[in-house]
Amino acid sequence: MKCDDKSSSDGKPFEPESPYVVVCEGFHEMGLVCALLTHLQISNCDVTYPKRSDGIMGKEAIGKLVGLLAGRASKLRGVLIVTDADDDPLASFTEATKAFVDPFKPPTSSYVIHKGKKHKTGVYLTPGRGKTGELEHLLLEAVLAENPKGLECIDKLGECTSTMADWKPNKIAKMRMACYVASHCKNDPCCSLAYLWAKKNKVLDIANPAFAELGDFLVEFASDEDS
Repeated sequence: MKCDDKSSSDGKPFEPESPYVVVCEGFHEMGLVCALLTHLQISNCDVTYPKRSDGIMGKEAIGKLVGLLAGRASKLRGVLIVTDADDDPLASFTEATKAFVDPFKPPTSSYVIHKGKKHKTGVYLTPGRGKTGELEHLLLEAVLAENPKGLECIDKLGECTSTMADWKPNKIAKMRMACYVASHCKNDPCCSLAYLWAKKNKVLDIANPAFAELGDFLVEFASDEDS
């Protein structure tokens, strides 16, 4: 398993070493996926994401990375995209499928692995099936599973500041998760979400049931059966 380096400045494209590759929307998503792969003992899957050195970041750059992987298709068995559902999961899925180019055929729907003769493809939208939002919403599910009262004080902070009345749900989720990390990560209260899985920064358990759906999807994607 190979996880991409953080925003290197050498400008070199990601070179996969494993037959399966997960392309994440961002660095935070990559951190979770890499932690899950390690936890699940999946070693035949690499993980990358659009970096600043690629010239563009976020969802808009996923297609560029998949295009580069298409040039290495003879060595690959599958490409999976992990991106946010945001406010409209169907629109997010449709946009993600545009990233796939021959010989990678897009799946017919999110959360379903397309199994071609030579390659697998898939799109997983965080926080998960039937939900809107982003990575932070998934992490907050994990928070509540481990610590049901863990957000009560944070939500009271939001009420007393009286500054978030017109905030979108994604921004509120970011605020809640950032405050939870700040108040629970003793080693680094400003810890990036990508590093929550390091032993010294551990805030959430990677075995949390909130991550089971994504974990099961990764297992199916990286399985050599029927590929």
